[in-house]
Amino acid sequence: MRDPERFSHWSRWLLRLQWLLLAAIFFAGLALRLELVHFQPVFQIFKYAGLAALGVALVSMLVFIWGLVKRHPQSRHNTLWAVVLGLLPVAVPLLTVGKSNFDVPRIHDISTDMKDPPQYRAALSLRSADDNSLEYAGEEVAKLQREADIYSDIMPLQLEMPVVRATEVAADVAEELGWRLVALDPQRGHLEAVDRTPLLGFSDDIVVRVRAENGGSRVDIRSSSRVGISDLGANAKRIRSFLSELQARAAEVE
Repeated sequence: MRDPERFSHWSRWLLRLQWLLLAAIFFAGLALRLELVHFQPVFQIFKYAGLAALGVALVSMLVFIWGLVKRHPQSRHNTLWAVVLGLLPVAVPLLTVGKSNFDVPRIHDISTDMKDPPQYRAALSLRSADDNSLEYAGEEVAKLQREADIYSDIMPLQLEMPVVRATEVAADVAEELGWRLVALDPQRGHLEAVDRTPLLGFSDDIVVRVRAENGGSRVDIRSSSRVGISDLGANAKRIRSFLSELQARAAEVE
């Protein structure tokens, strides 16, 4: 049976405030996912609502301690849940992105070939004026990628099959990964696709280039975020998944 006194203490407002802040974060994220708003105002909501939630959590911890001293069960109940809810804006990104990815260099364009990166064609018409440029930033970005240990495994893939076949297999892998193909030219070894990040649905562009090399094919891939300065490791993760699946698929069909 519900205790009518449980929510009677003023500390219930701390709990209600946390729910209100979480609701603001959730609906802002939903609007971004549905592409109803630009990411910049949404990030401001994330920032200030998250900081406010942490502030309320800190106050709630103090009130919780007071409730322990005064043996006040209503305040302990309300503030304990207020603390838990206040930590969610921090816990969810850490669990979904991973702590290590918050330390990656502030770049959003990752390529297996930094000297001669694959070039976008179809993606040029998909980006707006407010999006990041598709022009590779050159040595500035290449140096950051080379010097970061987290990107040491980002390298081209050598396949023992002709360019046309390798490009077709690459397209099959891209579709299986859920990417939306926007350009495919097996004869020229060119493929472009769009992928969306799982949580907030950011659209990122991908270009795959296949060239004849050593009697087979060399596959290079480049993944670029449309918005933001840092990609939090998303592009490298995407490249790893693609190359791993492509290598496995190529071994099956060879």
